[in-house]
Amino acid sequence: MRHALPSASALVLGSLFLIAGNCKGNDTGPDTTPGDSEPEDSWGDFVDADGDGVTESDGDCDDSDPNVFPGNEEECNGQDDNCNNVVDEGYSDIDLDGTADCVDSEECDGIDNDGDGSVDEGFADADGNGVADCVEEEICDGIDNDGDGEIDEGQDADGDGYTWCGSELQAADCEDDDAAINPGATELAADLVDNDCDGLIDEGEWAEGDIVIVEIMSNPQAVSDAYGEWLEIYNASDRELYLNGLLITSTVDDDYHVIQSDELLVMSPGQLMVLGIDEDSAANGDVVIDYQYQDVILSNETDDLLIMAGEILLDQVTWDDGSTMPDASGASMSLDPWVYLDTDMFVGHVDNDVPENWCYSIERWSLRSDDGSPGALNEYCHSWDHDGDGYNTDDGDCDDGDPTVYPGAPETDPTVDNDCDGVAEWAPTAVADYNAMMSSLLTCSPLYLVGSGSFDPEGDPLAYTWELISAPSGSARSTSDIQSATDADPIFYPDVVGDYEFSLSVDDGGVSSVAATTLVTISDRGANGAPVVDAGADQSTSYTQTCALTGYSYTCSDCPDYDFALDGSGTVDADDADLTYSWTITSGSGYGTLDDSTSATPTLTMSGLTCTYGSTTVYTVELSLAATDCPGDSGSDSVTVTYTCTGS
Repeated sequence: MRHALPSASALVLGSLFLIAGNCKGNDTGPDTTPGDSEPEDSWGDFVDADGDGVTESDGDCDDSDPNVFPGNEEECNGQDDNCNNVVDEGYSDIDLDGTADCVDSEECDGIDNDGDGSVDEGFADADGNGVADCVEEEICDGIDNDGDGEIDEGQDADGDGYTWCGSELQAADCEDDDAAINPGATELAADLVDNDCDGLIDEGEWAEGDIVIVEIMSNPQAVSDAYGEWLEIYNASDRELYLNGLLITSTVDDDYHVIQSDELLVMSPGQLMVLGIDEDSAANGDVVIDYQYQDVILSNETDDLLIMAGEILLDQVTWDDGSTMPDASGASMSLDPWVYLDTDMFVGHVDNDVPENWCYSIERWSLRSDDGSPGALNEYCHSWDHDGDGYNTDDGDCDDGDPTVYPGAPETDPTVDNDCDGVAEWAPTAVADYNAMMSSLLTCSPLYLVGSGSFDPEGDPLAYTWELISAPSGSARSTSDIQSATDADPIFYPDVVGDYEFSLSVDDGGVSSVAATTLVTISDRGANGAPVVDAGADQSTSYTQTCALTGYSYTCSDCPDYDFALDGSGTVDADDADLTYSWTITSGSGYGTLDDSTSATPTLTMSGLTCTYGSTTVYTVELSLAATDCPGDSGSDSVTVTYTCTGS
């Protein structure tokens, strides 16, 4: 604190007072004589009590504070430092309350009272938006803006307990002037009102399959994808549907769009409706769009498309970059109209999950468009089998409306070209049977199938094809176990008890028959004897290799490979059961190799036999043959083969 020095006139004046006082003698204080009528002495006004060099008579407004006197420099401290009757002059007072900011206290009034650049600091701000609760007004945002412990008070116009904006804990009231409409209300049937504010109208009537997705344009070429993508839906129900609030979404990329409109979007039974990314037909390739969606991208590769009513999945279609679904540029994926029109044969939202029921469109809807049929009945698929015979027009079906006509069909009618080869002709007749006299009809015994009763009306020779089409549980048998399945009368060994069904088809060189079947019941064979195994006689061979003299020594090449034909066909089974064979090299495995260890007559090849000049080397391989009959009993035998290699 700086102190101002007393002025010269003040010092002179002080001296005069001292002299005048001394004129009374040695009186150093006020006159206290009784009866004295002189006024009381005021000498104290001329005393500098706080030592700041200025007395009260000089204008010191607080002679008890040495930091207060006339002429002093004003500081921001809440007092009149220079005795000019103004406190803290020259210092800022942002809130204009007469108190300088430096000594002012912050109040909750929306003003920076203390001039620190912050407003209402230290006061509660429940919503954290930088405005103190005490001065903030409540707005509809799901937050307690004014900190009074209530959220969005005054924002529920109809008094039903729901505000028009909602919050994290409570859905918004979609009609805040009608207390009967709110998120907690019950949806009323058939009143065309969204009673419960979920965006759906009369959703209690929605059911899976009410809407079927029937056409998808995911990869337009006439315009870019951003303008030309669309999908077509079909009302498969028997009532009017209201699309407001339905969800268009994808599980592949999480795209979604909620159908919203100020008006009811009504779809009559059997009506088609086109939903597109751009409703401007001049930009989207001449597509008339019934509703424009946003935020859903139809991938050209792998994607799916779902239509949902709340939690109810109305329909879903998945495509896979051409692996199973059609994948053509500039053409829509089109569901054959039989699938969504013929409800006696098909269930639209189920059968449109079958890729074979879709094809790519091949017809244009306008001169400057891609291929498809937006808003119109889909074209019948050229790649779809309409008569269910397993062939479509692309496959060569010459009459896709007749299930008895397709490539390779049996010629059952001489007036019709059933097999689509351009000629109407008779087909041969297959007759499948078995010889009950020769067959014991027991497990593991031979069953003699008979197809020689088959015939061709025109007398052409026949080719036979037998198949095992069913066998009892536990059987390991298959068509490959039919011995000579292309013979007229093959043999088969059943392995377990039960029914075996066989089919036979015959071909006359141009036409195949309708397959004929025969069912055979096999019983248990009971006791069984083990097979008697015969691995054949021992075998031997020799070879002399001529060696070449080189200098003082001979060089010999290896003796050549030699194949021994092994023969286990002498093995017999007293019960005539089917046998399986297993050959094993038990000694000399380094010299020989079997070509088929499970054959009754395999070949053993001995190779790489070293030859030495002037000596004979004997190479021996011993083998064991095990034979197991159908019931599982086994026997074994062994054989030895010898190869003698001499160098000369």
